Amino acid sequence: MKNSVLFTALMLAGGLFVSSCGKEEAEATPPTLYDRLGKTEGVAKIVDGLIANVGAETATPNSVMLRSHKPMLDAINGVNGQAPTDPTRLQRLRNHVVDQLGEATGGPLTYKGKSMLAAHTGMAVTNNEFAVWRTQLEKSLNDNKVSEADKAALYVIIDKMHDDVVNH
Repeated sequence: MKNSVLFTALMLAGGLFVSSCGKEEAEATPPTLYDRLGKTEGVAKIVDGLIANVGAETATPNSVMLRSHKPMLDAINGVNGQAPTDPTRLQRLRNHVVDQLGEATGGPLTYKGKSMLAAHTGMAVTNNEFAVWRTQLEKSLNDNKVSEADKAALYVIIDKMHDDVVNH
């Protein structure tokens, strides 16, 4: 009887030790950038804001981004009274960007689109267009109250894409 009580006490103590170790490890894991941005919903809000900002910029006189975005705008809006040729193109782009940022920031999303080089080849995106796009992203990040540290972490990800986007 004495041995079974001792055995039970040791098993309980061992279980508590193992249980508490796992809990501490789980609590010690810092949230990913994806988590800090608000997971899928937060990333989607940022992307939706970016798209709205880019759309607004392309509608301004002397737009910097209109040239590189005109093929997409024509596809979704139509040209010279013609019906749109691809009205879902913007929605697909939006979903790809959400997936791409969701994956790149440590979330569970999976980007299944083209590489940045393949997607931008033929567009001849300029450094100025990229900089204006980045400014539109910053406006969305500010509107969504993203911290300075999280903006900086996201810019590291975005800026790694620069060479695959610009001048192709």
